Amino acid sequence: MFNTKEAPMATSQVQDVTEVNKVWKTSDLSIFKNVNGNRIPNLQHVKRLSQSIKSNGMKCNPILVNEKMEVIDGQHRLMAAKESMSFIYFIIINGYSLDEVHTLNLNQKNWTKKDFMDGYAKMGIESYIKLSKFIKINDDFSFTDCVALCSNLTTGSSSSITQSIRGGKSLNIAEIFESGTWKGKDFDLAQEWANKIRMTRPYYLNYNRSTFVGTLIGLLTNDNFDFNEFIHKLRLQPTALVDCSNRDQYKTLIESIYNWRSRTKTNLRF
Repeated sequence: MFNTKEAPMATSQVQDVTEVNKVWKTSDLSIFKNVNGNRIPNLQHVKRLSQSIKSNGMKCNPILVNEKMEVIDGQHRLMAAKESMSFIYFIIINGYSLDEVHTLNLNQKNWTKKDFMDGYAKMGIESYIKLSKFIKINDDFSFTDCVALCSNLTTGSSSSITQSIRGGKSLNIAEIFESGTWKGKDFDLAQEWANKIRMTRPYYLNYNRSTFVGTLIGLLTNDNFDFNEFIHKLRLQPTALVDCSNRDQYKTLIESIYNWRSRTKTNLRF
C-alpha cells in the first residue's frame, strides 16, 4: 500500500488538508474489472502509455475503482500496465458507477486527428511521419484535406469516405486513421495536387476551402480535365471563380470557366 500520509508534505504550511482516500499499489492486475458500458479503449493511447512506463517507470497517477474493483477511470493506464508488466496505483471510491464514468469522460479532452498522427509518428510509423511532414509543408490546407490528398481520394473527405478492407469489412477512414493502420498512398502525387490547387490562389482567395479542394482532387483524376487549360481560362476570367455551396456547384462553375470560348465543350461533371 502507498499511503498518501507518508508523502512528504508540510501540512503545517497548508490549510484545510484532509485525507480522503488512500492510494494503494498492486502488481496483481487481475483483481480489476471493466465497467459495462464504458467507452472502447484507444489502443494507440495504450501503446504510448506502455512505452512511457517502460522508459520512465510507473508514476503515481492512480486509477479509480469502486468497491467491486471495477475501473471507473484509468482503463488505458491499467491496460498499459498490463502490457508493460508493471504494477499500478489505485484509489477505491465506494458507490461510483457508470454515471461517474460518463461524467469523467465528458470532462476529459477528446483526442484530435492531429493527436493521433503525432502519436503514431513518434512511434515510428512511416505513413504518419510522411503525413506530418506533408502538413508542415502545406499548412495552408486543413488537416482533413491533407489526409484526403495523401490518401489520393477522388471524392468525399477523409472523414466520410469508407474503404474496403480484408474480409469484405468496410471501415471509415477516420477509424482506420485512429487505429494506426492508415497507409496513405502516393505522397509525391499528393504534393503535386496541392501545388496545382495552390496555383488557383491568384484568382480565388478561398482556394483552400475543403469543398473546392475536394472538387479539384476529383477533376485532377479526370482524363478530360487539362489543368493547364483551366489555369489559362482563369487568367482570361480572373474573377469568375467564386464560392459555391457544394461540389456539384463547383463542378458546374469550373466546367463553365473551362469551356469559355471553346468550340468543343468538355463535360467535367460526369
